[in-house]
Amino acid sequence: MDTATAAWAARPLSTGVGRPTQVTVPHVLGPCNVPRPNQVQEAVADLDFAAFCLWIHSNDPDIEGILTVVGEALAQDADREARDDLAGLIEDGLGSKHAREIWRNLMKTLFTPRQGTIVGDARLAGQEEGREEGRVAGKAEQLLHLMERRGFPMTEETRQRVTTCTDMPILDLWFDRAIDATTLDEVFAALSATDRIPAPAQSPEQTGIPSQSQGVPDSSTD
Repeated sequence: MDTATAAWAARPLSTGVGRPTQVTVPHVLGPCNVPRPNQVQEAVADLDFAAFCLWIHSNDPDIEGILTVVGEALAQDADREARDDLAGLIEDGLGSKHAREIWRNLMKTLFTPRQGTIVGDARLAGQEEGREEGRVAGKAEQLLHLMERRGFPMTEETRQRVTTCTDMPILDLWFDRAIDATTLDEVFAALSATDRIPAPAQSPEQTGIPSQSQGVPDSSTD
């Protein structure tokens, strides 16, 4: 709520037939009469009240400073489950997209949501999903670049086949094949008993150019 809205809501209400017989003066909580979170230790003393004050002042020009104070206070809460739940409630109560983005960045910087809670698991799952999508997209780009450098005919169908594949081990296998293949048919050939499917990469560093041993049949089987 902003100051103007609070002032409008606090106007006296007159009721009565013919002439006013009763006047009701609402007591409205707004930026003018609710304290602004300015001190971390004060917020630590009552995190629930600090969150309430934050919502009241969510349109404050210095919302980033307010969010930082409450975020640092929340990071000191030893009850991780309660902390994660309140962090989610604070985010849900922020009406501004700008404020929500600031809050998300603060949560990533100040603490990692604990696994085992709805809010924590949802955030951690979303972060991991985003990282995996980034690794897959990066491998697809590497594969397309390699095939272009090898001189393969890059039709729209071929590009779509690579960019829509979400199976990291398959992309790794295609990449390994593209190093020595002479045709696209060899790159995209069906799996055979001699194919080695690389294990999914666990970090960005492991999604680089694979070793020459991947995708090459073991000579001991000949």
